[in-house]
Amino acid sequence: MTVKIRLKELRNAQEISQNELARLLEMSLANIQKIEYNKAKSIPLDTLERICKVLNCQVGDLLVIVDEEKVAI
Repeated sequence: MTVKIRLKELRNAQEISQNELARLLEMSLANIQKIEYNKAKSIPLDTLERICKVLNCQVGDLLVIVDEEKVAI
């Protein structure tokens, strides 16, 4: 199992660009892209909280566990 970050899906649902999200979160575009492409080694809890506030979601909406075995079938 692996944790998938649904930032792109949630961001697109609200029609917010990566640049706009980076500005709203006061983060670099590169950091937003790392998170979206599941390349971030870690995400601080305060960052998760800020993302959820901006996107009006819960952490459980943002982070989901994916069973890799079922995906591969």
